[in-house]
Amino acid sequence: MRNGRIVGFGAHKGKGFPHAEVVALNEAGELARDADLYVTLEPHSFHSTTPPCTDAIIRAGIKRVFVASIDPFPRVNGNGIKKLKDAGIEVIVGIREQEARSLNEGYFKFHEQGLPWVTIKIAVTLDGFIADSTGESKWISSQESRVFVHRLRGEHDAVVVGAGTVRRDNPNLTARHIFAYYQPKRIVLSNSLDFSWNEDVFKTPPETIVISKKTAKTPDNVPLWQLDNTNPYQILKKCAENGIQSVLIEGGAEVFSQFIESNLWDRLIIIYAPIAIGKGLSFAEYIPRLLNNPLKFVPEKFFQLDKDMIAFYSNPESSRTNKTI
Repeated sequence: MRNGRIVGFGAHKGKGFPHAEVVALNEAGELARDADLYVTLEPHSFHSTTPPCTDAIIRAGIKRVFVASIDPFPRVNGNGIKKLKDAGIEVIVGIREQEARSLNEGYFKFHEQGLPWVTIKIAVTLDGFIADSTGESKWISSQESRVFVHRLRGEHDAVVVGAGTVRRDNPNLTARHIFAYYQPKRIVLSNSLDFSWNEDVFKTPPETIVISKKTAKTPDNVPLWQLDNTNPYQILKKCAENGIQSVLIEGGAEVFSQFIESNLWDRLIIIYAPIAIGKGLSFAEYIPRLLNNPLKFVPEKFFQLDKDMIAFYSNPESSRTNKTI
């Protein structure tokens, strides 16, 4: 910002791309000298896949930097601010901090709690069923809603499904019909490892990982993460250990029910389709805690896609740092 006018704007497209500060500075060019820089996250100060943003800011001659939030990543965490101040740049911290954190929810949870951000996506009929009595569910939501789900996939590091979903639906689980800078990893949970290994999820990129209690020979392109306990907490810890900062739980019913039951979720997205089928697989069928302890969801927002209604809910207990099951 220079003399009340925006002279450069930048966003970080993803790993390996220039950071937002560098994009904005390049757009501003010489107009960056003596200008103010506004950033959602503290500029990083070390060499990684890109050079330090602090160095670029100092070279550009920026006068003041407004930082919405300190970076919780240990290698930054105040070091970027210190480096700017040591170079004589005025730094103001905490402007619109909550809004900035909401833009990087997965990043903050990963570094502050050691667990990925968890989104659960469910498509249901108006009478609360996620599939008919045969287990068929692909027909529930509209084409526009399915494109929305592809966008969700592109916003997460990994998509998680159960083995039953893979065997029954043979899904691809990629972000299609949209422009995505990268594809999420695909994670399949299986107790039996009873696959033909010809399912699409194992034959097409990107990487698919299988998590199981069992050990067995898998195809060379399919890593197996063997866990003694495959409860949601251990699954999420394993994901975090491998750098996965956000996961999208797509099903089936037993998988997302386990995550809801264990309270290890942050956002629930329900796609309500304007149809009723009278019987089938219930949304809450595998959540025993509902018998004695009703779940409370906090509404965030609602909007319509074609004939479907999309509802976002947050978990009122998702800020706890000591979650166990």
